Amino acid sequence: MPQVQVPSQPTDSKMTFIKFTRGISYLVYAYALLATIILVFAFFLLLFGANTSAPFVQFIYNAATDFMAPFRGIFPIHEFGNNSYFAPGILFAIIIYLMFCALVNSAIDYLNVTANRHQAELKEAYRNELAAAKKL
Repeated sequence: MPQVQVPSQPTDSKMTFIKFTRGISYLVYAYALLATIILVFAFFLLLFGANTSAPFVQFIYNAATDFMAPFRGIFPIHEFGNNSYFAPGILFAIIIYLMFCALVNSAIDYLNVTANRHQAELKEAYRNELAAAKKL
């Protein structure tokens, strides 16, 4: 009986590209979620007049400064008392970051569907090669 040569598991550059792109998308998604969380904290800390000498408040304000850079100066800040401020610019930034999260989430879903479909195609091609090798 002749020896059957079993083909190796198929891999290709398309699947590698999909996995790499999906990984980058997860990192971008995590960054946008982190920005949103920090901006929500900053909004409420400003609204309720948090003590700026507290280390946590300082950390949140410093981090929010970086995430607010593209949105600075769009809307004026309104004072509500001694230390309370309403910052619509932060709300606008939160909405934009959440919309960006939704967009990236859609891209991740698309990449997952594409990866699953391509993986099924690779498995089918492998099964066909294996069946052809057994017929020989």
